[in-house]
Amino acid sequence: MNRNVVFSAVMAMSLAMPGFALAEGNGEQGRGHDEHGQQNERGAGPNHSYHKGDRLPAAEHRKEHVVNDWRARNMREPPKGYHWVRSGDDYVLAAIATGVIADILLNH
Repeated sequence: MNRNVVFSAVMAMSLAMPGFALAEGNGEQGRGHDEHGQQNERGAGPNHSYHKGDRLPAAEHRKEHVVNDWRARNMREPPKGYHWVRSGDDYVLAAIATGVIADILLNH
């Protein structure tokens, strides 16, 4: 087999391996859960269950919950493709198309 082909294959695999290591786990880390799956920060919403990266349910993502007066509430302008949504006493910055949460403001 050509030495360059083998070298390229080995390099490609070695570059991909760290990505597999990062993908391991229970999927809850970085979403308000520690390495044991325990919640370690308060989430947004009436049940405090929404965290960055989660998806808002369709019922929470309707127009009647969208915050259009974000300036009057001293909130930053949502980026293109996002909007602020009120959930209980909290505000969630969510993607308009998917409902994926990019940021939260607690008790704002």
